[in-house]
Amino acid sequence: MNKFYINDSNGRKYYAYKYERDEVKYISLERKNISLLLSSISKDKIRNIRDKDKYMEIVFENGLTLIIDNLRIFKPHQDNDDKYFQILLTKLKSFVEKETLKKYKATLPPNHIPKVNRTRKKEIPKRRIIAGALSLALTASLIAGLINKEIAKAQESSPFENTTISYTIPSVENNKKEVNNETIIEPVKDNSIKVDLAFSDETANGKLEQTIELCAPYLDEWIERYGLPRDLTYALVSQEYGLLDCSINAGGACGPMQLQVSSFHNDNAIECVKVPVYENGEFTGEYDEFFVADARHLDDPRLAGKNYLVMQNLEDNFRIGCAQLRRCIDKYKNIFIAVDAYNKGMYAMSNVCSEDELNYYENNLEDFSWVNLIPNHYGENYGDKDYIWHVLRYLDTGTRGEANIEYNYKDELIKVDLTNTNVYNNELGR
Repeated sequence: MNKFYINDSNGRKYYAYKYERDEVKYISLERKNISLLLSSISKDKIRNIRDKDKYMEIVFENGLTLIIDNLRIFKPHQDNDDKYFQILLTKLKSFVEKETLKKYKATLPPNHIPKVNRTRKKEIPKRRIIAGALSLALTASLIAGLINKEIAKAQESSPFENTTISYTIPSVENNKKEVNNETIIEPVKDNSIKVDLAFSDETANGKLEQTIELCAPYLDEWIERYGLPRDLTYALVSQEYGLLDCSINAGGACGPMQLQVSSFHNDNAIECVKVPVYENGEFTGEYDEFFVADARHLDDPRLAGKNYLVMQNLEDNFRIGCAQLRRCIDKYKNIFIAVDAYNKGMYAMSNVCSEDELNYYENNLEDFSWVNLIPNHYGENYGDKDYIWHVLRYLDTGTRGEANIEYNYKDELIKVDLTNTNVYNNELGR
């Protein structure tokens, strides 16, 4: 079970929400499971709110996501659960008023309008406003990540009439146990990984800001669709790109994200890319599949009848690059090794590590002893031996040297709290 659903068609009902073989199954929860669920959502902080066409998802810091589709669940029911829903209402109001707008705008450069804003603007129907009990609501475009909308005033009268919402709780597969043949759901603990590193900071030279300004119209859609860490992806692109030019250089690399042509299209094979699709940070179960083509050889008979993207096309190039980073993450789980694999190839680390070593590095992101393995095996000139440090220098860690990296690995959300001790220690000394 990886999701939960609450509605109130005739009294509150609690379900586990399971997606199998393209079908949704609702499994009724027993009282002890319900108590654990309510206790968890009442104690933990809200991390995000996602507005959908017919419901709303509330994502908590502990990894849970609650789906609400009927505001009647907040009305008094003369039972012991009322207190949990009143606590939740208070949290929703506080989050909407104080956090969401500020946090999201802080991630973007001044006056920046992402591509999604230009292509997906729409009015918000009244039924999608959390009315009355929340006091203030964010418009759907804000909650969905489409910024530059102001917080909307909710109607004060009839707070629960003619309004629908929903809740979800992301994967809790790793937090369940069987007791007497029954599944017990336990609250997810904070699983942030603490990583302290010392690397140079190049964010003041303006290249990161330029990267975001010029590349966001091409990148944001694919960063979201392929479940990538936004800030770190922009740091990688800042390291890779020079101009918005997809000509092939002397080293055989193409485009702003510097795709190696021979790795995708050569005499022996053309690459078929299969990449998982994410929506609102959750794996949908679907995949994008496409071949990668060289514009100089579009008459290649192997492309006939196939869906393909062209490396020399700017928009295709960014999409292929994001897909390739996603594949590196899926192979290694460790986001830092994945970034390095983007430069050195997906299989280089596998060739120099045993399976046990790879398993260790997958689950120990704070250990960077792997950085010398590929140079020692292939030589100093194989790729950029300092690639991970060159990328991290463009990661915006703020005045305190701290950055939060969140990314999806299959059905798991991995959170890394990274501190650049060079910046952090300098700040402390001021």
